[in-house]
Amino acid sequence: MDTQKLKRDRAMLVTGGILIMLTQLSISTNCFSLFIVPICNDLGFMRGQFSVAQSMISMGGVVAAIFSGKVFNRFGIVNTMRISAALAAIIYFMQSNVSTIPGFCVVNFLLGFCNCFGTSVPLSLLITDWFTEKRNTITGIVMMGSGLGTSIFNSVANSLILGFGWRSAMRMLTVIMAVCSLGTDLLLLKEAPESVKALSGSKAAAPAGGSSKQSEVPFFVGKHIPIAFMCAIISISSGVFMNTMQPHLQDIGYTQTYAAHLYSVSMIMMAIGKILHGMIIDRWGVRVSNTAIVITASLGLIGLIRFSGLFTAALICIGMMFISSLNVVGAPALAEALGGSANKKFFLGKISACINVGYMLAPFIYGAVYDRVGSYMPMYFVAIGLLLFSLIGIWGLLPAKKDQKA
Repeated sequence: MDTQKLKRDRAMLVTGGILIMLTQLSISTNCFSLFIVPICNDLGFMRGQFSVAQSMISMGGVVAAIFSGKVFNRFGIVNTMRISAALAAIIYFMQSNVSTIPGFCVVNFLLGFCNCFGTSVPLSLLITDWFTEKRNTITGIVMMGSGLGTSIFNSVANSLILGFGWRSAMRMLTVIMAVCSLGTDLLLLKEAPESVKALSGSKAAAPAGGSSKQSEVPFFVGKHIPIAFMCAIISISSGVFMNTMQPHLQDIGYTQTYAAHLYSVSMIMMAIGKILHGMIIDRWGVRVSNTAIVITASLGLIGLIRFSGLFTAALICIGMMFISSLNVVGAPALAEALGGSANKKFFLGKISACINVGYMLAPFIYGAVYDRVGSYMPMYFVAIGLLLFSLIGIWGLLPAKKDQKA
């Protein structure tokens, strides 16, 4: 393949990936916590009740991730992403017309299901197909779009909610998401040629047509089972941290605007953190990178517990640096470290499913605690304990950099 064309196609992939994460994932999922208070106040829901609906986003991701490898293998990565973008926009618009808990549950499940096929999982596979070096750093650069997008649209959504109400805010955001994500999928993304896949080492796992397609490799065997459990408990703590930050700040006396602005700043840190996380993986491997997630998230939770001003706000921002990297940067790296490039497509779906199980359980847990004691504070102590416990699995089960599969 012509070198200049290869560079151009790779640049288009990176640009397109950033735009998709910036719009589709940020609007439909990462900004959701901003709608919790206005929706509950408007419709009279208790937060514990609404947490069930919120958890359905992750449940949809769990179901989709389990067989995502087969879907990508059968229909192609880019074609699947295009369908996902169109359906996600329709479903997000539907959410603006919902008024019941069961309705929110169904819509959010479908939204999580579609996003699994259209955002971080397929983008990480495309990066594996197109690139041969520094894949994790490039993945971090692409995934930083979600942090930037959340920072931008968190402020935009807050202004729209205050000015027009939460329903109109969702409808306006739907238009932006549909135009940007679907347009990007159609114009900038393409499958890697077989010659490029062969150089990257992913050819065996890529859809090649007919009987030459690779059979799925089982993941839930041996030490992969406790690794899956470790991923779930880290994501429970992450979900507690990310999803309750804004409501918690409002509960302790700060305004919704203040909480939204701090969240936006922390999203910028999250964007930077995704790049740093990718660089850490390329340099030191998955063991060190996951340790970084645990340490920084624990600091952020301490900041929420002791929140009093600038210093603790800085701790929260530090905590947000790597908090979402486990799913969008860490999961692809872990799949490749355990199964190699050829099996990444099949392992990634299972690892993402385990992480989404944690995100799914988190709203149930912190919602029940809040309804019982009127505060998220007890969950912050539990989350820190879970993070520290996960260090046993990180250092006892994950391979060192020199032992990772290529």
